[in-house]
Amino acid sequence: MKRIVLLLSPLVILLSPIIDAFQGVYIDPRSDAGYAVIACVAIIGLALGMIATFCYKRGAVGNVVTAGTLAVTLFLFGDLSYGVFWRLADHIGMEGAAALAFAGLVVLILILFKLMAAVPRMMAAFAVALLGSTVLNRGLITEASAEEPAPAVIYIVTDEMIGISGIDTRLPHGAEAKAALSRVFQKHGFRLHSKAFSRHILTQVSVPAALNMDYSYNFPGDRSHYAYPGEVTKFKVLSLFNLWHRQGLSVNVFQSAHLDFCKTEALVDCHTFASFDGSRFIQRQRTEGGPYRDVPPASASLADVKALVEGNRQSLAMAAVGFVASNLLETKETALQEWHPRSYDQLAFPYWLGQFQNMILDKGRGNAFFAHFLFPHSPSVYNKDCKPTNRWVERSYLTEARGLAGQELDEARVKEYGFYFAQTLCLAKQLDKFFNAVLSDKRFQDATIVVHGDHGSRISAGRNVETMSPRDYVDNYSALYAVRKPGVATGTDYKLHSVQWLNASLFRGNVSEVAPTVVGSIQGKSDDPAVYAPITDPDHVAIMPMHDFDASH
Repeated sequence: MKRIVLLLSPLVILLSPIIDAFQGVYIDPRSDAGYAVIACVAIIGLALGMIATFCYKRGAVGNVVTAGTLAVTLFLFGDLSYGVFWRLADHIGMEGAAALAFAGLVVLILILFKLMAAVPRMMAAFAVALLGSTVLNRGLITEASAEEPAPAVIYIVTDEMIGISGIDTRLPHGAEAKAALSRVFQKHGFRLHSKAFSRHILTQVSVPAALNMDYSYNFPGDRSHYAYPGEVTKFKVLSLFNLWHRQGLSVNVFQSAHLDFCKTEALVDCHTFASFDGSRFIQRQRTEGGPYRDVPPASASLADVKALVEGNRQSLAMAAVGFVASNLLETKETALQEWHPRSYDQLAFPYWLGQFQNMILDKGRGNAFFAHFLFPHSPSVYNKDCKPTNRWVERSYLTEARGLAGQELDEARVKEYGFYFAQTLCLAKQLDKFFNAVLSDKRFQDATIVVHGDHGSRISAGRNVETMSPRDYVDNYSALYAVRKPGVATGTDYKLHSVQWLNASLFRGNVSEVAPTVVGSIQGKSDDPAVYAPITDPDHVAIMPMHDFDASH
């Protein structure tokens, strides 16, 4: 019996993070890619188990080999689950990480050698616990404590989510998407600002402006003075984080790898999930396979191998598994090229929102939780039932990016909005599930919850003033804004205000909108809310009025 336990325990231990990875990357385990990765891990686990079984209690040498085999199993599990080796390498370099890993293995071997008689039972218990933890929904554990601190704040940015009045109900799925979003927020007691809009069209400017409650008209357009220069945008000051700290809240950031909110002067608990910049992938599709073609299912399935093994963690063990799996499928060339990002951002949104939910339920009151999700951001990879469509197409700026005009532009806009609203319906389903879980916990009944878009859908002719029609201003700048807070009345507000001003009003108290004197001098008016609109010259930006709107008529 002990030998059977030793044979199977490494396999079960190593499969636990693989099961978790499948949940995260949304790959069918029955695909060629899934079979290949499972087969590789199964071979590794069974090989280690066979070594341990064969050598168990065969003298001192056999005990050392057995202990070493089991130590390697535990190290691989840690590396598969948490990227231990690469995390060490980031701090002390590759050589230091290798030396430390080797020293840790030696210590672990000695410990297991001393406990050799109990090792089979320990391994069995460890394997069962890990397998169980993989499928356990910790979100069910929601008991409140009478001694918990200040009410929590939950702040979610849904990237590229157009506002309620910006949804054109005449377009495919438009009416359904508008009704679904309205229903979800009304059901959970939110106040919807139907005509909210963002002052900025770019995320790296819009979000820090919102977090700094900066709704002024002297903001430097597309160039955020809150950001450090660099390839990945990192932010210097985020006033809202500082405000939460002063209120006695610990700040938790849940972010993609595209924008870094963790390098701010405020101390935060940072969680960065795996992310992929789809623009390079889409560009490659244009040059090699024709403009804006969908990805063939066969190509996507082959590239899933690399997506699966690197999708959740940067791990030396997973890189090795990926190399073997790629060769088994003869996809080495595919894996080394820009590949289908099935595990990242848009497709992984339901999983990452679930992880964010678990973090909230684990930490409870006394915390502020900030999350930025690229959803329903392009590309539209889900249908309205949250089933993957395998469609990876850039949909923004149809004239500037695709050169479309006239009837072709109108037809493309209708088509792309149909896919976008289908993904919006998926967003509504996921938010409803999220709110059900969080708000059913008594600890969060008095939480402040904000959900807003950073800008519009950007399914428009373009972003430059020279290209935009009045309709394009709605497509580019209308942004979702919903808030749930004790003392804030539920319902729908139809006043025209910027997301940045709404944040200032919510978190700093009632504030007056800055008089748009620059807009007044241009337009002959002084009371029009305004947006920053790029012009063809990349060094300049125009301040343009954002007129009242309702896209459905």
